[in-house]
Amino acid sequence: MNKYPVNRIFYNSKDYDAFGTMLRVADVEEKLLEPGSFSGSANIVLTPNIIVGNFKINKKVYQVGTGAPGYITFPIWDPSVFFNYRKYDMKKGTMGVLWKNEHQSVTGAGFNGLPISVKESYFKEMCQNVGYPELFEKLKKREVLHVSEFHLEQIRKLVKFVTQRVEQDDIVIYELMEKKLIELLMNCLLEAFPNKTDEDSTYPKFVKIIDYINDNLSDITSIYQVCNKVNIPERTLRRLINKKYDLSPKSYINYLRLNEVRKILKSNSDNSAIFQIVSEFNFWHMGQFSKDYKNLFGELPSETLSNCNV
Repeated sequence: MNKYPVNRIFYNSKDYDAFGTMLRVADVEEKLLEPGSFSGSANIVLTPNIIVGNFKINKKVYQVGTGAPGYITFPIWDPSVFFNYRKYDMKKGTMGVLWKNEHQSVTGAGFNGLPISVKESYFKEMCQNVGYPELFEKLKKREVLHVSEFHLEQIRKLVKFVTQRVEQDDIVIYELMEKKLIELLMNCLLEAFPNKTDEDSTYPKFVKIIDYINDNLSDITSIYQVCNKVNIPERTLRRLINKKYDLSPKSYINYLRLNEVRKILKSNSDNSAIFQIVSEFNFWHMGQFSKDYKNLFGELPSETLSNCNV
């Protein structure tokens, strides 16, 4: 039996659907929020107690998924590209905390995600070792942490090193992940408590807006309707979505709808059902719909159906 078990997964694709299928293995679903050619890569390294990833995506996407069962995951990323996690604007000196509950995020074009997942039992042991056993329970109450940017940068560099597409010695990778990475992570977390930071006062309003849009996507007929339902002025709604996602509300809703239509088309072989499907999401001008669909996905709706029937 290998004393230093290390597994590596390297994956590259210019096919949005294939890349999405690979991510769904990890219970993550993506929706494109930007047109143009797609490319993505995923380098993943696993040891008995740690999983680290190095994900790169060239387009703005919406992601939804859950944490790995039995693990606590810390979403870390390269801060040169924007990252809105659980509707929080992630900036330098911030990192996420993900348990078994669902997460939603929007990542900018050129996003480089560097998540770290630690087996819960191992993480509990590490908390005991540093004399802070209650840290485990405290983290369950947090979604975002404000930490040392210096420590975060050390973590980023280490994750990028161990996920290189180069056959590093297993012993070296094992030691770096199971010992050095955990040491850096614990130092980062210990600095985050008991400090408290003021939450963005606009956050509750933004949550109401995004939750309503996602829960009522097929029923929304206008921005005014959203404003009326969440009781937030249109100017505020436009400003918040534009600030958080760098998209207009109309574009954000339209992109999400197009992704939902595509998902249904890929599971439906009836060409005659296209109009019925798109009308359910309030697309009534078929010419404009087809143009927007091809602009986002690089193919017509009929081509999506044909490709699924091959």
